[in-house]
Amino acid sequence: MNRGIFSFISSNPLYAAGDKEWIIGLDKCHRYWYDLIVNPGEVADYFDTRELIVDYLTNIKKEVEEHLEKRFIYFICSRERVRFNVDKKPSYNPFTKKMKIHVLIGEQRKKRSFKCTFVDVKSGRIFRPVIKLTEKYITMMDASGVLTTYSVHDFLEYLNIKLGLDSRVEYVGCTKNPHTRPTNGAHTGLSDVQHQIAEEKRDALIYFNLFKVISRTRNTNASVVFNVANAMSNEIPPTLEGHIIEKCFIFYFDSKNQNRNKVKERTELEGNLTKLATRNKIKEIHINYEFDKVNEYSTFSSSNVTANTRHRFTVKKDKHGVSIQPGSTAFDELDRGL
Repeated sequence: MNRGIFSFISSNPLYAAGDKEWIIGLDKCHRYWYDLIVNPGEVADYFDTRELIVDYLTNIKKEVEEHLEKRFIYFICSRERVRFNVDKKPSYNPFTKKMKIHVLIGEQRKKRSFKCTFVDVKSGRIFRPVIKLTEKYITMMDASGVLTTYSVHDFLEYLNIKLGLDSRVEYVGCTKNPHTRPTNGAHTGLSDVQHQIAEEKRDALIYFNLFKVISRTRNTNASVVFNVANAMSNEIPPTLEGHIIEKCFIFYFDSKNQNRNKVKERTELEGNLTKLATRNKIKEIHINYEFDKVNEYSTFSSSNVTANTRHRFTVKKDKHGVSIQPGSTAFDELDRGL
């Protein structure tokens, strides 16, 4: 096991003697629409979206490994289907300089529209682009003839369009290799989710999350507070760290599509929580899943959790096994600056 650059802290008597809690927050998230993997040539013959996504995720993995070894916690989510309405051309209002774009939502293809303004990156001026639509993609050409293409989901997120939708977490997993799992399709959980949401005619989106894990302890006798990043101290190995976070989210979202191995996974989480408490005196895990930039693509729900942009909860082992409680005193204190 590689030792962290601040591994000496974990052996400090003041740190080692105190009861600890893990404080886990979102560091980075990378999202893609799974349709871009299974239908890579739909945009154009020269535009392979699968290749672009795999290359991007490969570079993300390399970037992470060059700094600190971490595991990616991925959410396979379903989302209400949204498509551009190709039967209604975008319209332009010369007075407001806004374009009106039409979309179809859900299995019933409900008609909705939204207005947006396009600004030239170089000049900063508002302009009217030439727009070409397919149901899944929008291509815009500026005054100089430069083409820009977005998928419908990327476009809606980029413009922060509000349609009242959220991403429903169907499956939570852990991987070291985001460019191959679950991207390569050889994934039972992904297959199960795909089958389920295909019947519901929903889209599949995959979110790869990296988390920052802080171990905090207070030594009241010495008036010392330690806040130690686990990635720096390597007190808990990255593989174990990743599996613990993964299972905390599995039981928080508690998706009905992930019931197959719930008994085994709960046993593993109970065992790992016991190890943390016994060996490292880590008694509670506080988690806050929230994006810095809030939009509908950072709004999550599950079959058992209502939609919200913030998911804050506490995990610990008690006499009944694993306890998942909504809210977190640790994050509430951080909000108050304590």
